[in-house]
Amino acid sequence: MSALPVDLDDSAVLGWLDAPMNFTARADPISPDFRPERRVAVCMLIVDKCRAGKASWKAMHVLSWALQSPKRVDMLTNLKNGANLLDIPVVRFEPALDRALDLALGVGFLTRDGVGPFELTGAGREALAEMREARVLEQEAAALAAVNGKVSNRDVERLLEWRSR
Repeated sequence: MSALPVDLDDSAVLGWLDAPMNFTARADPISPDFRPERRVAVCMLIVDKCRAGKASWKAMHVLSWALQSPKRVDMLTNLKNGANLLDIPVVRFEPALDRALDLALGVGFLTRDGVGPFELTGAGREALAEMREARVLEQEAAALAAVNGKVSNRDVERLLEWRSR
C-alpha cells in the first residue's frame, strides 16, 4: 500500500507541472524593520539607552515601539520632561522583537539572568562601538539621543500606565 492517499505515477505529476506559471514581483519579502539582524542591532542600542545599561523586557518593547515613529519618540521625550500625555499610547508587544532578543542572547551580544534585565556583554559593547563607528542605524540612534537622559523602568511603567508623573 502506498503512503500517499492517491497513487500517482510520474506522468501524472509531470502533467500537473506542465501548466503556465506566473510570478509577480513583490517589494520585499520581509520589511527591513522585521529582519532579525537589524533588530538585534536595535536591541543593543535600546539596552545602551536604558538606565545602568540594563533594560527590562517591557523597556525593550516600549522603546522598540517608540522607535517606529517620530511621534512616539516625541511622546517618550515629553514623558521624560514631565509633560502630560495628550495622545493615548497603545504600546504593542511584538513577537518579532522576542525572536531578535533570543538571537542577541544566542550570539552573545546580550546577557540576561533568568527573567532579569537585558545587559550588553563585552562582545555586545564591541559590536555597538563598531556600529556607531560605521554610522549604521543613525536614524534610530538619533531618535534615542533625542530622549533626554537614560530611560528607566519607572519611565516605561508611566508610559504603559498613561501617567505623566
